[in-house]
Amino acid sequence: MSAAPYNDAIGALDLSLAISIICITFGIGLADFASGISHQQIQAALHSWRTRPVRISKGVGQRVEVISIIGLLIILAVVVLENNIPKIIVYFISDASEVAKIAMRRESGGSRFYLFNLLVSNVLPFCAFCCFIVIRQRSMKLRAIAIAWAFIIAVVVAKASTLSKAPLAIFILQLLVVEHLRKSLDLPLGMAIRFILFGVLLFGAMVLIAIRELHGVGDALEFLFYRIFMIPNESLLEYYTAIPSVIPYSWGSKSSWLISFLAGEPNEPTYLLVGAVHRGVEGSTSTALFIADAWADFSWIGVLLFSLFAGFFIRLLDIELFVKRGKTVATIAGLALGHYGIFVMLSTALQTAMMTGGLILIIPLVVALSSSLKWVPDNNNGGREQLVTTG
Repeated sequence: MSAAPYNDAIGALDLSLAISIICITFGIGLADFASGISHQQIQAALHSWRTRPVRISKGVGQRVEVISIIGLLIILAVVVLENNIPKIIVYFISDASEVAKIAMRRESGGSRFYLFNLLVSNVLPFCAFCCFIVIRQRSMKLRAIAIAWAFIIAVVVAKASTLSKAPLAIFILQLLVVEHLRKSLDLPLGMAIRFILFGVLLFGAMVLIAIRELHGVGDALEFLFYRIFMIPNESLLEYYTAIPSVIPYSWGSKSSWLISFLAGEPNEPTYLLVGAVHRGVEGSTSTALFIADAWADFSWIGVLLFSLFAGFFIRLLDIELFVKRGKTVATIAGLALGHYGIFVMLSTALQTAMMTGGLILIIPLVVALSSSLKWVPDNNNGGREQLVTTG
């Protein structure tokens, strides 16, 4: 941190984390109050989810089949057009160094079509989750099942075409989350430990495949520990030592592509500026928990308001999905997509989590694919469930 002049960065960071935790908690309570949802109603919804089967309305299987065909055709068109299969094979099979693979990812990772990258990040996985649920519920014919599996595999290929370890591994973990959500929203200690162990094995295998300089399980575990626990903390501290000592608060000028467009000149993203301050190299990036960007944009008020909004919005998703709608194909897929959005929020800006992470798209996607029945807690009857028609 010697690249930035001395200030009490650690003190500011600690206080920001405390403010963030308090505001997220307050935002959760605010969402409950605004929605008129009581603790008893939430408990009733959890019990209903635990004891009732997945509701699949008439026509959902056919809609999922059509979606899987369209999604499969889109992915195949882009993969063939951009010749992605050889790139994927070279990235995951070659003995190139980590530096060489990073360069490969920057030059060839993902698609040149921004919209396709966005679809691969959120919409296509949501559709794949719906396919997986319908398959597991045995609500499709054999031909439709084959098409759905082909679509899920195509999404795996699209994730791999980003030439990055995390998207592919996270998608596989999300499928496991979907399988668990089909049965319950509870997460017992034993199940949590199994999820963690599988995640470590999965990411460890991906690391050993992608980074050939690592030798053995010990090296992989050490790399994962540093990447998961150390780098996020280092990145947070980099933001607080560089801002505002070296880089002034942007006051929103870097938080939106629309602002950059209206300004006429492209603004260099904060994560690039922070990386340049600490490493003295253009192109080096520093991405961190969403409060880092909130701090960079709006100082203390940004940390407070962004944290409050994060808690409020995430809780609102919970209320809209499992409390008001119950266990359907669409709500399970929406919850799984929400897990990815929260992961993005823990590693980059809140606005990125909303769009790229898909948080803002969850309700529209669920509504578009929702069943004709909606579970609504009866405020006058202790939160007991009732089914109403949604049209």
